Amino acid sequence: MSVLPSQKLTIGELFVSLAAGLMLFLLPNDASKQIDVPSLAEGLVFINAFLIIAALMFFIKRFQAAGAAILAMSSITVISFVIDIIKGVFTKVGDCWPSFTEYQLVCMFILWTVPFFIVVFMRLFMGGTGDTNESRKSFVRFLSMSIRALMMIYILVIVFEMLIPEKPNLASERQLNFIPFDRILSCLNGSHENGTMYLWWHSLILAPLTFSLLILNPKIKFWHLLIVGGAAGLTIEVIQYSFNTATACLDDIMMYIVGAMVGIIVKRLLDKIRSVLTQGEDKCMLTLTCTPLPRKPLNTPTVLTEE
Repeated sequence: MSVLPSQKLTIGELFVSLAAGLMLFLLPNDASKQIDVPSLAEGLVFINAFLIIAALMFFIKRFQAAGAAILAMSSITVISFVIDIIKGVFTKVGDCWPSFTEYQLVCMFILWTVPFFIVVFMRLFMGGTGDTNESRKSFVRFLSMSIRALMMIYILVIVFEMLIPEKPNLASERQLNFIPFDRILSCLNGSHENGTMYLWWHSLILAPLTFSLLILNPKIKFWHLLIVGGAAGLTIEVIQYSFNTATACLDDIMMYIVGAMVGIIVKRLLDKIRSVLTQGEDKCMLTLTCTPLPRKPLNTPTVLTEE
């Protein structure tokens, strides 16, 4: 069954969804003003994001309301970042290269994953009278909007945090590290600055890519996605080496492939759980194709004939 639009949000529902998206966008700044400790501020962002989306889904019982909120939050984030870049270029003196802080990166991760997985888990355990063709269409619309929102932020982060995290320096000597597990071991033994964050970041950065690709096309084979992950990781390292913005490292490519595997595993695990819960009737929940409910056979009366 092809993707069909579910019932559209009313003007009032759309307004409330966009307002929720604006609240999500403002959360990191408000939390950092109230709490100076980044980890505690991130926890506050998590709790408030959960409450905002839970309230939104309570009052608007359609999945695309959460999708509209995520899309609004991502759109405002990208627009705000672009405006900051333009202001920096024209008003600041010296080094004004755009970048993200660790707090900003963690908050963007929270603000997308919390609404997404709230809705996914609602759909995952949905059954009985709540599991209708309309709710399935609504969930497809939510997936479509949330994946668009993810890609907007994801591209921004990849460009300014991975490809060109700092101003290109073509004059100085480029650095290569082809020794396997050298960077990984230095992170584990504490000799690398921010080693734990470095490992987590490089091991998960490509998970959204393979996760999204499997939603867009669930028939992609596992090894094809691993090739995509390896090729994407190699591209990142080549660009970093070309612009001399970071050390090109073999270990980074290995961690990128791990991240690609994580995205595949999470997507297929969620689909498998849904398949088990529905006894195989809904085998691929995370897809942009709406799977209709199986039709129940009509009870036909038994006709008795006289001998």
